[in-house]
Amino acid sequence: MVRFFPWPSITGARGAILPLALAGSLVAAEARADDPPRLRQGHFSIDLFQGPLLAPISVTGIAGAYAAYAEGISGFVANAASPGVREPFSVSNFEIDGSGSISIPISLFENNDFDNSGSLDYDYSNFLYGTFGGIIQYGPFGAGINAELQRYSLTSAKAQTTNVTIGKYHLLGAFRVFGDQLVIGGGARFATLGIDAPGGTFTMIGAAPELGFLIRPDWQSFRIGATARLPVQGAPAPGFGNGLPVGLELPGHVVLPWEIEAGVAVQIGPRPLNPVWIDPVQQETEVKASFRERIEERARRRHDELATIHDPVARGLRERDLLVAGALSLLRDHREEQQALNSLKKERRARYWNWPREHLLVTAELLVTGAVDQGVSIQTFLGQNEVHHDPSSGGAGSSGATVSFSPRFGVETEPVPDLVHTRFGTYYEPSRFGDRVGRQHFTFGADLKLFHTTYWGLVPEVIYKIQATADMAPRYQSVSLGAGVWH
Repeated sequence: MVRFFPWPSITGARGAILPLALAGSLVAAEARADDPPRLRQGHFSIDLFQGPLLAPISVTGIAGAYAAYAEGISGFVANAASPGVREPFSVSNFEIDGSGSISIPISLFENNDFDNSGSLDYDYSNFLYGTFGGIIQYGPFGAGINAELQRYSLTSAKAQTTNVTIGKYHLLGAFRVFGDQLVIGGGARFATLGIDAPGGTFTMIGAAPELGFLIRPDWQSFRIGATARLPVQGAPAPGFGNGLPVGLELPGHVVLPWEIEAGVAVQIGPRPLNPVWIDPVQQETEVKASFRERIEERARRRHDELATIHDPVARGLRERDLLVAGALSLLRDHREEQQALNSLKKERRARYWNWPREHLLVTAELLVTGAVDQGVSIQTFLGQNEVHHDPSSGGAGSSGATVSFSPRFGVETEPVPDLVHTRFGTYYEPSRFGDRVGRQHFTFGADLKLFHTTYWGLVPEVIYKIQATADMAPRYQSVSLGAGVWH
């Protein structure tokens, strides 16, 4: 507050001191005006903007530029059309699959700044990220779910621990049209925030739709894909929790901002990017029809022969013999039909494995993320109203005030064909904190082929692999490990 003195009362030393007092008061008032609003119960939103890339291993390896590739469960986080995309090794009309991975950010230089806020005050080293999902495909349709879970812990000076669990979920369905040259999909994106602190627990839940498409012309070497996601605003969930945590200023909403993700993929080399998927139903129709005709022909001959026998006793005896012979023939036909269908399935599987492995896949995309009103980062929320090195990194409205843009670029290849698969990429992480400059990330990943087994002949041959990926940037490093099936 600036206090004004009557001019006649100011004399001598007081007249010399007054200008300095006025200047100091004005500077202090200006500094207070520049400070961000403090966190107040229910008067801010947690901005769930994900700066560092946290995603399945195959997505992280190419810096998240996956919207135009969009294959497998990994594609759920990049393109809503992903469940309808038939991977080239898919050989059955009905397919089911699952996957999972875990990521552990590490502090190599003891100055991690996860959200690029400029503040290193918060101890959130106890952080884990995991993802898992499943997919079911039947004919031209596909559906599935993918879950991403992040867990943070903060220990206060009084040795009290607060655990925060963030969940992001994609529940999607998609279908193929024009053969498999266009895939259209959509569904819902969910967000949950769970707080477990001294005194109670607190949960927020929200959901919003998302839509996507993928263009993959037959036998061409490029793809185009895009997804639009509406903002998710999570609110307190009635019936979840057992009281309000003590000493925490809680948000009014948890927000996944709106997103538009669009990209292109181009593949160089002899390996095809968009082979025509062979529909098992269409391929097997002719085989099944030939065996049905054989059964119908035997039935006609049996009927015609019995019609020529006028003696009822003789006709009954002959009919019994024909039925026994027909049953044996039916068993033989069924066995031969299954052998023919299995041969077709082996041909479809061999078609994939006989393709050359050499290729260079180049992907690029742009991720646009919307603003959040009165937003704060999760790290700011964990720190509550503590003092920051950078005042702009704390307080309501400090995160997500403007739209963010993140260009991404990735390369994938097999330097040792059918043994080692590698990925490289780079992406720009925009800052969500006012005028702070973003940072450039560099990603690396590799798959190593291991052993194969048929589990004593119970299933077709399965080949296993181990995976690893890393994401490196100023004040941020993370590594991920996983295992899966080699394709």
